[in-house]
Amino acid sequence: MMGMVRHSHQDAVSESEFDQLVKATDELEKPYDAECLFILVAAGRLGLRAGEIVHLREGWVDWNTKQIHIPRFDPCDHGNNGSVCGYCRSQAQLAVENGTYETLEEALNNCWEPKCENSARIVPFDFDLFVESVIEKFFADRDRYPHSRASVNRRVDRVLEAAGFPSECCYPHSLRATAASWHAYRGLPAPALQSLFGWSNIQSAQKYIRLSGGPTAKALKETHSD
Repeated sequence: MMGMVRHSHQDAVSESEFDQLVKATDELEKPYDAECLFILVAAGRLGLRAGEIVHLREGWVDWNTKQIHIPRFDPCDHGNNGSVCGYCRSQAQLAVENGTYETLEEALNNCWEPKCENSARIVPFDFDLFVESVIEKFFADRDRYPHSRASVNRRVDRVLEAAGFPSECCYPHSLRATAASWHAYRGLPAPALQSLFGWSNIQSAQKYIRLSGGPTAKALKETHSD
């Protein structure tokens, strides 16, 4: 009998667990602590994908409007000596294999691209003072996330270890699901949730809102309030 497919929303961490992960970054050495905290917030509050975090540079940030503009295309220079990074090379190879591009050279020339057309989006970060401060402090002394795609997983694992959580507790994409659940519970409407996360259909947003229990909790409080 085949096992059921597990979805990332099932591995979203609770608000208290997320707070514990954030506090655990205080125990890490510099600059590891800032990098780990940035990943937690970028994925777990802003809903960025790991590939977006890795390619995020300050040029994407509009400091006047406090928004991150994830582009439809941004030439990857995150590899050695400004070359295409290993993550983009592996994605380019897959793109050739599935017929998206005819040659590896063509695929590499189109790196970096977000997951899908809707993934090119605007992500505000001034809705929460803590989130805003983490983004500002991270870019105070660097102009990009300076490490590989695999480093994102390693840093999440390191925070889990520091917090005393099992390694299977969460991973980068479940942190993105954590962000979706967090916003959904607080009442972010489905169209705004879809836009923030770059989903291709609104059903994904509606699912998170339904599963969050937020609308039910709000309705119960309104119904039974004196």
